[in-house]
Amino acid sequence: MSRLAGHTRLVFEPEAIDAVVFDIGGVFLVPHPRPIGDALRAAGVEIGDEVDVWRRAHYVGVRALTDVLNDHGSINERQVDVWAHYDVAHFSALGVHEADLEVAVRTRHELRLEGIAGKVWSLTLEENIEAFAELAAAGVATAIVSNNDGTAAEQLVEHEICQVGPGELTEVAAVVDSTVVGVAKPDPCIFEPALEALGTEPHRTLYVGDTVHADVRGATAADMPVVQLDPLELHADHDHARLPDVVALAALLLA
Repeated sequence: MSRLAGHTRLVFEPEAIDAVVFDIGGVFLVPHPRPIGDALRAAGVEIGDEVDVWRRAHYVGVRALTDVLNDHGSINERQVDVWAHYDVAHFSALGVHEADLEVAVRTRHELRLEGIAGKVWSLTLEENIEAFAELAAAGVATAIVSNNDGTAAEQLVEHEICQVGPGELTEVAAVVDSTVVGVAKPDPCIFEPALEALGTEPHRTLYVGDTVHADVRGATAADMPVVQLDPLELHADHDHARLPDVVALAALLLA
């Protein structure tokens, strides 16, 4: 079966793309079972640590974000409530018992307050990283734009994904971190530094992310074509472009 089975038609022409800008969370990294699992077990909540299950559970949480943000607007306006919806869906997909969900959500919120996002978002999506490197090696210009905590560049190097400028890792034109630049998706202004570094026009620069609210709406507002990574096909009720992974994207762009 094709990797594209069940996913929508693309709403851009691959030959019309001069560069690709990537998100980090949900594209290269998802929450890791170790820091979250350790915190939950300390709070008396049992949770499994199978990495493939954790990788899939993230996208279940993303769908919950889509649903709540359709009703309540910006994630910045209702951050605690919004992330609680993600957490309930995420932990449910990980097999946490319903009776333990309240404690699990509270514990996860406390981890967010500790400011250790770089440690939590550390489970790598290896196939996506490899396909990203393949695109760059083929001459596709790339950059990163992420709603992050100020450590996006360090995270990318730590996990051997990329760096700005030449070096041992895949080279990107820019790493734009929302905390560093002071603006976050879906505000379209966050894409401007990446577009400037790439030297490309918005309508010929593809954005790749995993959420509807921040990524699809943000890139669309910046007049950029956008693809949502939706490996579980949980957004089939939406008409924007969706692909299962960066592997499928690379196959399209390098065909």
